[in-house]
Amino acid sequence: MKKFIYWGLLLVTMFASSCEEWLTIRPKDKIEKAKLYETEEGFWQALNGIYALLYDNYGVVNSSWQPYYLENLAGIWTVSANSVGEKLAKHAYKDAGVDSKLAEVFLKFYKLIAHCNTILSYVDKVDFLPERSYNLIKGEALALRAFFHFDLIRIWGPMPTNVDEGYTYLPYVTQVSKQSMPYYTYTDYMKLLQEDLIAAEALLGKSEPLLKYSCDELNTSTLMDEYDRLEFYYRQHHMNYFGVCALRARFALWMGDKESAVTYAKIVKDAKNANGSSKFRLGTAADIDMSNNENNTRSLGMEHIIGHYISYFNWDSSYGRTGGDQIYMDISKVNDLFSDGNDYRKANWIQMTEDKKYMTINKYICYNNLWVPLIRLSEMYLILAETLPLDEANVVYKEFCEAKGCSYEVLSEGNRQNKILMEYYRDFLGEGQIFYANKRMAVESMLWIKEDVAEGQYMLPLPSRESDLLN
Repeated sequence: MKKFIYWGLLLVTMFASSCEEWLTIRPKDKIEKAKLYETEEGFWQALNGIYALLYDNYGVVNSSWQPYYLENLAGIWTVSANSVGEKLAKHAYKDAGVDSKLAEVFLKFYKLIAHCNTILSYVDKVDFLPERSYNLIKGEALALRAFFHFDLIRIWGPMPTNVDEGYTYLPYVTQVSKQSMPYYTYTDYMKLLQEDLIAAEALLGKSEPLLKYSCDELNTSTLMDEYDRLEFYYRQHHMNYFGVCALRARFALWMGDKESAVTYAKIVKDAKNANGSSKFRLGTAADIDMSNNENNTRSLGMEHIIGHYISYFNWDSSYGRTGGDQIYMDISKVNDLFSDGNDYRKANWIQMTEDKKYMTINKYICYNNLWVPLIRLSEMYLILAETLPLDEANVVYKEFCEAKGCSYEVLSEGNRQNKILMEYYRDFLGEGQIFYANKRMAVESMLWIKEDVAEGQYMLPLPSRESDLLN
């Protein structure tokens, strides 16, 4: 069946708008939208609007957000009987509640993409943007568009080891139009995604502040004579040049291109500042201040390659410590993951509940400035440990283990995949990456999932409202 998805122009200020038709997004005021792009300030506002919306799909893990859904697909959290969480863990995708929740995530992804496309539809029509601003705005919008499309195909697309080359999986939307947009085959979809990443890398490579200055320098206002906008600062929480390289490493690994995965992971891992220090570094126990609940230290900001910012986040009320959405994990699961008592991730990220029956994640404890990671340096280390020749892989893996405070055991071809997978469980708990790792590795017996899993469990069906529209 020919499949189409309908798109309209989307005003950046329409963050709370609703859709009368599934995936049909129309502006309330085209004139107001056009005026937004009459100044450089308007372009920056539009780009910042995308980052403000990231919380919708990339917020901290509780029962309202995408990471929670993905981690329930991997059977991580303790769930109530007959809840959406339990049905997700059973991969009961036909359940109405599951379908509805996943449909929300699906639609939000395409709304984010529509915002990117609106910026991209205007950025080449104006001639007043300074070169640096043009390169950063367009480069970030292209990279964000690729980032969102990649997560869409990782969720609703096939296992990378089981692609039907004749099937059209999802639309890769590159323009703002009221015309229909076709779905693409996996190969064509991934080609468009890679083209966006290549273009973004080239643009950001010309003007990225992080190429000249360190994160610490850009996290202050000491360079205001050279950089007169806030957007030039805190670059590790934007889609920066190194963020694109990290995304290219993640993408290449998914595609089975180990050589490119190594190349781009090394660019990030080995990045140096002007004084020879590492631009990014692995976090250690010494970086976590357990007494500081005002500003988050537990999500390891020094590891963030890409992230987003929440200026005010009240852990007590927002995350359920005083009632609400706090999520739990069986103590037996924690024991499965952490057998090493020196592993700081257990001590600093996992906390026993008051009744001592369950454990809860406290990676995001914060009452003020919360930085939420989207890609961390840890992932680059694990990509290298998975793809390098064994002798080189063990050097990287040993460094990783020493930083995390866990015992180092030599990687072999027989144990490498399982060891790396378990590090994804330990290191990215609460970040939504564990299901993706299992899917990419084609794991048939997923930890804590009772039945064997295969394509039918890993490739989520399109939401029913989208299917209805296509019919």
